[in-house]
Amino acid sequence: MPAKDYPHLYSYGKIGKMALKNRIVMCPMGTFSENHDGSVSSNQLEYFRARARGGVGLVITEVQYVTNKTDPWINYITTADTDEQMKGWAQLVEAIHAEGAKCCLQLGCGLGRNAFPFSDDQMVSASEVPSFYFPDRLCRAFTIDEIHDMVGCFTRAAARAVLAEADAVEIHAHAGYILDQFITPIWNKRTDEYGGSFENRMRIVKEIYEGIRSQVGPDMPILMRLAAHHDFDGGRTLEETIEVVNYMKALGVDAFDIDLGAYEEKQWVCPSIYQGDSSMADEASKIKEACDVIVLNAGTHTPASAEAALAAGKIDYAMFGRALIADPDMPNKILEGHDEDVRPCLFCNQICVGRLYQNRAISCAINAQAVHEKEYPLVKTDSPKKIAVVGGGPGGLEAARVASAQGHCVTLFDKADVLGGQLVGASAPSFKKHLREFVEYEKTQIKKNGVKVVLGKEITPDSPELAEFDRIILATGAVPALPPIPGIENAVEVLNSHLHPELVKGDRIVVAGGGVSGCEAALELAYEGKDVTIIEMLPELCPTALLDNRNPLLFRLRDNNVKQLTSTKIKEIKADCVIAEGPEGEVCIPADTIIASFGMKPYAPYVEAICEKYPTTAVVGDCISVGQVGEAVRGGFFAAWSIH
Repeated sequence: MPAKDYPHLYSYGKIGKMALKNRIVMCPMGTFSENHDGSVSSNQLEYFRARARGGVGLVITEVQYVTNKTDPWINYITTADTDEQMKGWAQLVEAIHAEGAKCCLQLGCGLGRNAFPFSDDQMVSASEVPSFYFPDRLCRAFTIDEIHDMVGCFTRAAARAVLAEADAVEIHAHAGYILDQFITPIWNKRTDEYGGSFENRMRIVKEIYEGIRSQVGPDMPILMRLAAHHDFDGGRTLEETIEVVNYMKALGVDAFDIDLGAYEEKQWVCPSIYQGDSSMADEASKIKEACDVIVLNAGTHTPASAEAALAAGKIDYAMFGRALIADPDMPNKILEGHDEDVRPCLFCNQICVGRLYQNRAISCAINAQAVHEKEYPLVKTDSPKKIAVVGGGPGGLEAARVASAQGHCVTLFDKADVLGGQLVGASAPSFKKHLREFVEYEKTQIKKNGVKVVLGKEITPDSPELAEFDRIILATGAVPALPPIPGIENAVEVLNSHLHPELVKGDRIVVAGGGVSGCEAALELAYEGKDVTIIEMLPELCPTALLDNRNPLLFRLRDNNVKQLTSTKIKEIKADCVIAEGPEGEVCIPADTIIASFGMKPYAPYVEAICEKYPTTAVVGDCISVGQVGEAVRGGFFAAWSIH
C-alpha cells in the first residue's frame, strides 16, 4: 500500500497512454559516464538500473545526442545517429523495465552557445551571438542544410527509440540550449524562415516534433522540456512561454517538463539550498494553469515538498534528480515507511555538478557509490574486525556507517558531547536544514548498525583503547582559523554565532570574511532583519565557490541589502567597530557584533603520532586538508570500504 503520508506522490498516473505506478520521475541529468564513443557504459547502465530498482515510476535518461555535428566538443560521440546507439538504448531501456519503471529517452542536439569550454573551436548557435563562457567570441549560425540535418537526426532517433522499446521521448529545449536559442529572440537574429516571427522561430521545433511523431505513431508520448521563463532581462518571459506551450500542445505534445532559467545569471539549472524546497514548482504551476497541460517539474523537491505541490495541484509529476543521485532507493524507503533511512540530498552541487566543469564523470558528495554502483558495493565481510573511528564529524560518521554496514565491530570516539562535528554549527542557518537532516541520517544508521559511541573522550597516542582495535580511522576535523588581528578577541567566531545565537547582539552586524561561511551567516542575519556588512580583502566574495551556488547566494545578499566591502583589509577589531583599509583609505564600520569568518585549519595534534604508533591508521577529512563536506564524507566512505 502507498505510504500514508504521501498519497499523491504514490498515486497512479498516465501521460497519454503511458501508465505510471507513481508520480515520482527521475529527471534527466548528465553523468559524463558514457563510453568514449558516446555509447552506454556499464557504469551508466548500473546507475540507471539502481534508480529504477529504487522505485521511481519513470526514468528520463540524461540527454541522448542525436548528432555529433553541432557542438565541437561532442564530436567524440561517434555512435550518435547510428544503429549502434540504438543497441545501447535497448540495453538501457530493458534494464529500467526489468526493475519495474518506465523509460523516456531525452533527445537533444547540443548546447550551442552554452557549450563547455573544452574546445577552442568556434561554437554554433541559431545566429551570430556571443558564446556564454567566452563572451568575446561570436558563435557562427547554423546553415539551412545543418538545420534540416538536425531535423533528420531527431526523426531517425525517434525510429530507433521505438526499436529500443522506449516508452516515451522528450525534446530537450530548455536552459538556453540549441533549440531554445532558436525559440528565443535574444539569441535568434535570423532573417530566413527560421528567424523573425514566432512561427519562424518555432519552425525547427515544429519540424522536429513532426519528424518524431511520424516515427513513434500517435500513442507514444512526446514530452518537451523548457523553462517557464528565463529569469533574466531579455530572456523569454512567462507570457512568451505560454504561447510556446500552447503552440506545441496544439501540435500534439503530450506533457511539458517545466523548469526555470538559463545560463545567464545562472542559478536555476541546478538550483541550490538558497532557493528553498520545490523551488520551481510555483512557476511551473503558472504554465499548468494557463495552458491546461500535464506538467512535470524538477528543482529541489523533497518528498514532503513534492507531496505538497502535487496536493495543491501545482504540478502533475514531481521530478527528482540529485535526490536520487544521493539515494536511489528513496522512493521505496518512503513507500515502506522508512523515511529515517533516506539519505537526504544536500543540494550542494559539489560533486554532481562540480565534476561536469572538470569534464569528469559525476558522483555524489554524500554517496560515493553513485555512478560506481558496481565498483563499491557494501558487502558483509567474512573477516570482521574491531575498528576505532576517532571523530564524529561527517567523515567519521560515514566511516562508522560503512564499516559497520560491512559487518565490522565499530566504536566511534568524539571529544565533544554531541555528534556532527562542524556540521552542528554550520547547519544552523534555516536554509541548511538538509545538512542537519544528513547528520540525523548518519546517526540513525550507525545506531541501527550497532556502532558503539563514546562521547566526551579525546583520543591521544597514549590512549590505551587504541591498542584494542585492528584498524583506526582518524577524522578529527578542523578548528576555526583566527588570524592575529588586533582585537580579534572582540569577535564572535562564525560557528559559535550559530551555536550560541545569544552572542549576536544588536542590529548592526559586521561579518569579517567573505567566504561561503561568512556570506551564509550574513544572509541568515539579514533574513532576521539585521543591518549586515561583509568585509573581504579579496576583490570578490566567495570567488572559488561553484557558480551554481555562488550566484544565488550573492543574489540573495543583494536582495536583502547586505553591504559588501571588498578589497578591504581589516586592521583592528574593536568592541563596537571594525577599522579597515579599503580602496578609498581607512574606514571605521560601527558594529554591535563582529563575526569572524576566516576559514578553518586542520585539527591534527595527534595524527602523525598515532599513525607512527599504529601504521595501518587511515586519515580522512579536514584533519588532512580542509575541504567541503564531500571530501570528508567520501574520504570516510573509502577508508571504511577498503577494510576487508
